[in-house]
Amino acid sequence: MVEALIYVLRLGCPWRDIPDHFGSWSSVNTRWRRWNATGLWKSILELLATLESGQLRHLDATHVKVHQDASSGGHRKTEAIGRTKGGVNTKITALVDGLGRPLQVELATGNCADVKAAEAVLIPSGKQVVANKGYDSDKFRQAIMDQGSKPCIPPRKNRVHKVAWNRQWYKKRHRVENFFQRIKRWRRVGTRYEKLATNFLAFVQLAAILDWLK
Repeated sequence: MVEALIYVLRLGCPWRDIPDHFGSWSSVNTRWRRWNATGLWKSILELLATLESGQLRHLDATHVKVHQDASSGGHRKTEAIGRTKGGVNTKITALVDGLGRPLQVELATGNCADVKAAEAVLIPSGKQVVANKGYDSDKFRQAIMDQGSKPCIPPRKNRVHKVAWNRQWYKKRHRVENFFQRIKRWRRVGTRYEKLATNFLAFVQLAAILDWLK
């Protein structure tokens, strides 16, 4: 069963194209949807996240192109699908540890601001949270400090009150970008084929789990 899911994740193929030696494609798809409904992949990722290391936590977001078959219908916003200058997209927000291993992944519409999408992420306590200028918000900074963590976010040019940030910590922010690069090698993550946000998020979580287990 898991081998069949990895096959679909890697190739992004339709469920009907699953090779016969994996069994009936409809059975695989049915079990996949049932597992998604139970939150299985999120639970596994949370369990792996207990093995986190380092004091730095890197936060960022990336866009994923939505295939035309997934964007049909009138409920785009409720399924984390939004239109940007680059077309129809879904935004993936991720928090990784000091080694670039995923701790949390969340979805938002493609046209949602990064700092707004980050509201779905559980802010860690007692850490240094590193993010880019897109997260330079007094409200978000305060939310980080309320958890006993320190924000490392460079200020926007129009910021009136200057803030301190650590350049050495910020230089390591590429670790979250490297994570996005790795999971987008899975074709079903690099392009969204799923109409339902629940199913697409499950594939992103599965890719994150495999990133831990590589």
